[in-house]
Amino acid sequence: MVSTRKRIALVCFSFSWGGLELSMLRLAEAISERSAAVLFVVPPSSPLHYHASARNLPVVPLAPRWKYGDLLAAKNLACTLKEHAVDVVIMMRSQDIHLAALGTKYFPGIKLVFYQQMNSRYNKRDLFHTWIYSRLSLWMTLTEGMKNDVLEFTRVPREKVNVIALGTDLQRFSPDQCNQYDARKNFGLPQEVTMIGVLARLDPGKGQEVLLRAVPEVVKFHPDAFFVIAGDETAGEPGYKKKLEGLCRSLSIESYVKFLPFTSNVSQLLAALDIFVLPSLCETFGIVVIEAMAMRKPVIATNAGGVPEIITDGKTGLLVEPGDAEELTRAIHRLLNEEALRTSLAHSAYEKAVARFDFSQCVDHLVELVSAV
Repeated sequence: MVSTRKRIALVCFSFSWGGLELSMLRLAEAISERSAAVLFVVPPSSPLHYHASARNLPVVPLAPRWKYGDLLAAKNLACTLKEHAVDVVIMMRSQDIHLAALGTKYFPGIKLVFYQQMNSRYNKRDLFHTWIYSRLSLWMTLTEGMKNDVLEFTRVPREKVNVIALGTDLQRFSPDQCNQYDARKNFGLPQEVTMIGVLARLDPGKGQEVLLRAVPEVVKFHPDAFFVIAGDETAGEPGYKKKLEGLCRSLSIESYVKFLPFTSNVSQLLAALDIFVLPSLCETFGIVVIEAMAMRKPVIATNAGGVPEIITDGKTGLLVEPGDAEELTRAIHRLLNEEALRTSLAHSAYEKAVARFDFSQCVDHLVELVSAV
């Protein structure tokens, strides 16, 4: 385990609670375990404030009044960082960079690090973004594809951009920790079925509709197949779940599908499945794919975003084109018909997860980079 003596602040002005915020919390806990002093700067009464406090991480409440140009918030941030003798600030949201950049005008000795979680292909080579990004000492991305886009669409120097895949906790996501019978019982799922599932936010971009359109053809030849759609709707955007439920009724597949809410016990829900599917139309990275691999589940995912850097088609999973329900149907048929292939994919996926996506090793690499800025 790599340690650092630098005092690190993680800054995130998000009021949401999703993958990015969970990643920020996981990272804070992991860095604090490596003998580093960690400070959280988050909005008061936000989910991050609540969860960080519950984990006994030191939290300073701060929220900008508006999205850009809040000079008072920038000064307050700088004063907070100076008061706590912070050496390095890590951010995961691009919209938070400008405030930290303004803050360095008051406290120029601090180093700024951006750990990019969402890909962007917008041209940001203008003077405003060029100045903001010039304040960064280090830019980290999850995938090589994201790094290439940073180099193409910004003026950030190549030597500042590094790739660190955010892995998963292989102790928590272990096939030895859960058994399928108990997992299905705990979630109220049927036992004598072949279970296929997706765990993702209920959102058109996540492709649950594509998976549901594959169900009629699958159950025609495999009547023992059963589908689980797990997740909550995007905050502030209700209605998609009703649309998916209506689609089930129109396709007459209600008896083959069960919707489950978001669960923090992802490993147990994955244990309930026989096949994991991620049908996203676009996915920056797909940490849940790695979690499924660590649980020795055969995976079908879309050939989009960062997923191809995780899944090697035909070796550690099957890749299908996003939005193509017919190709997804064929991939599901293939796994249901070929037990040896399911076993082979699951085994190879598990080995790759252990070798490349161990969260502890990923954090060690990150700490090394941050310690060197």
